[in-house]
Amino acid sequence: MRTLLLPLLAMTLPAHAAWLHQCPAGADAAPRYVANDQARMPGCTSVPLPAGAQVDAVYPLAPGETPDDVILLHGNVADGRFAASEHELPSSKPGPERPAPMPLHANLLARMRARTFGVEERVQATLTDDRLRVTCRPGRHAAGVILTGPWFMTRANVVLAAAYAAQGGPFTWQVADAARQARDDAFDLGALVPGAKDARLALPPRLDRGNWRQFVLLCPATQAAIDVASLALEPAATPTAAPRATWVWRPGDWIDGGPVLLDWAASLGIRELFVTVPLKDGTAVRAPDQLAAFVRQAGDKGIAVLSVDGDPHMVLAGEVPAAVKRVQAYAAYNASQPPAARLRGVQFDVEPYLLPDHVLPVDRRDAAYVDMARALKAAAGDGLRVEFVVPFWWGRNPALLDALAPHADALAVMDYRTDRDQIVDFAVPFLDWAAVHGRQVRISLEAGSIEPDVQRRYVKAAGAPGDLQVVDVDGRQVLVLLRHPLAAKDARLYRLQSTRAIDGSATTFHNDKAALLRLLPGLEADFGAWEAFRGIAIHELR
Repeated sequence: MRTLLLPLLAMTLPAHAAWLHQCPAGADAAPRYVANDQARMPGCTSVPLPAGAQVDAVYPLAPGETPDDVILLHGNVADGRFAASEHELPSSKPGPERPAPMPLHANLLARMRARTFGVEERVQATLTDDRLRVTCRPGRHAAGVILTGPWFMTRANVVLAAAYAAQGGPFTWQVADAARQARDDAFDLGALVPGAKDARLALPPRLDRGNWRQFVLLCPATQAAIDVASLALEPAATPTAAPRATWVWRPGDWIDGGPVLLDWAASLGIRELFVTVPLKDGTAVRAPDQLAAFVRQAGDKGIAVLSVDGDPHMVLAGEVPAAVKRVQAYAAYNASQPPAARLRGVQFDVEPYLLPDHVLPVDRRDAAYVDMARALKAAAGDGLRVEFVVPFWWGRNPALLDALAPHADALAVMDYRTDRDQIVDFAVPFLDWAAVHGRQVRISLEAGSIEPDVQRRYVKAAGAPGDLQVVDVDGRQVLVLLRHPLAAKDARLYRLQSTRAIDGSATTFHNDKAALLRLLPGLEADFGAWEAFRGIAIHELR
């Protein structure tokens, strides 16, 4: 369960190289890169480098990626050389603001824009100090206020809560998605009537929440006024408590110290444990009686037990049969035990992006992962839940998640951030996905130690000597890290602008587990608005 974000393919190369070669690495494998002083290598595409270039490392970007004015490389320094492990390519071109999830509890009026409508021009409205004030004169035609904001609406089980004071009326709340807006139409939510101070309005099932466009406040036909003090999404019901969970990677922790482990887990409200279960020859549980005794002891304390396995190589076609045998071993164990001694499910922490390109090319990873998941779910059958641990950035890959849905009962999302807003933003796509597909999602946070990271910021050299050259090799952009700054007229050069250490505090709660425990209740309450929420899992809590 590592926190590496993007695949690594960087290598130390001989100094004084003047050529970069892209060479095939075998069937369906990504190319390998070599820098040396030879003008040609058999079977390879060769590109000249500027005279005097001394290459430290080569870092190919993914197909289709092209750097702009800035390149950010993350990695570590070993033996005096920088080894990149991930990258970012910020764009210098401003683009449209990416809609954020509509927040819970917050007064939406604080970030909304209001405009009046109606052919009779009988509406006056102001939106100031996070309050909406509307005055309506009598009229026969529809008129009111349209409220928009920079969000999409999630699939949480929520209502629209309004606090207000009205004179005359009633006023009518409406909501529109993109399709309804295009037809100048909207769904009715309910009325705001004089004498009441608040309203909780249910959202219509047919509303396309992901394409929410606006709320509408309709004036009555008579003289009326309203002062809306707040407008917020609130959970429609009190969320059901979801279990907290954690991992137990060392088998000895539960085999030799089961009672102590269970007492510790119970003291922190842990209700599910993912444990490594030793197998005999990869085909049968090694000590079924021992496992059964531990599962019973855990059950007596209200704690469920799942097995966990994890290895990036499990995604490879040649390794899938071995993983299938592991699932069959757990299924056979459950079939041989009474309900109180059975595993609650199986979890697989397979992270294919940790494999180098020459082992599994980027463009084959998604399909390989889905093929693996299909095989594991088929082996588990209907009686054994299958859960997969996935990185938070897969939330930006809906095609992969949709393809995975038939083969996963649940996902555990490595939402490894310490900022609450980031945690929520990364969690929402998965919770919405689970709501659509009838699956479950648990949100995972990190409490383990993470090695300090180094970030290097490169900017376009603009005629000055550069420390990094971008080379086009058959349409793929390759970053060539140079040992010494180099000036070359026609080369795409970037200079090292700054270096800074990243201590991991944005990723892990390792140095402040008390802050993590304080944060959990609020996150659990908000995530509980999704019926698909399975709970929060904490990595390296113990």
